[in-house]
Parts: sequence; structure tokens; C-alpha cells
Amino acid sequence: MLRFLLTTTAVLALALPTTAQDAEVEEDAEVGQEYEITIATEEDNQYTGPYGEARIGSVVVNVPDAKVEERYNVRITAIRANQYTGDRQASCEFEQVDGDREGMCIPAP
Repeated sequence: MLRFLLTTTAVLALALPTTAQDAEVEEDAEVGQEYEITIATEEDNQYTGPYGEARIGSVVVNVPDAKVEERYNVRITAIRANQYTGDRQASCEFEQVDGDREGMCIPAP
């Protein structure tokens, strides 16, 4: 009886965290879809220059010269793994909401 109780407890302990994680997962970006994003952080890279970063689920979007809190409409054109960070990174076209900036996002290297 004790063995059964320990086995059942172990199985439930492994299953419950997975269920909780699955409930919190946001929808990832899809190629061809349009999204409105808000820049969350600013970075500066010696190879690509300054950029703002946002995420759509687990997919990273890097907009050149973007500042925190700026909003952009983006259309995803491709998603690839970034060879340096391992993150899934989107290539996209962007247009600033309430602004005049437009262009191409920084694709994954």
C-alpha cells in the first residue's frame, strides 16, 4: 500500500507542473500573420546596431532603432533560430503606430 501511495504521489508531482505551465503558454507568432507589438527592451549590438525587442509568445522581434514603449504593426515573413542565442527570431516588415517609421526587422543571423 505504501509503495502504491509513493508511486501515485510521484506521478502526480511530475504531471501537475506540466499542466500549469501549459496553461500559461502564449500563442507564438506565425508566418504571414500581422501583430501589434510594444517594444519591451532596448539593446545595442556591435554588428546590428541599436534595436528594440518585443516577443510574440516565444518568438523574438527586433526592430532597428526602436525605443521602449513604442508600438509597431509587424507582418511576419519568416521565423528562424538565432544561431547565437537559440531563440526563435522573426523576420518581418514593420510600421510604427502613430509614427512615420517603417522598414524591415532584424532577422536571425
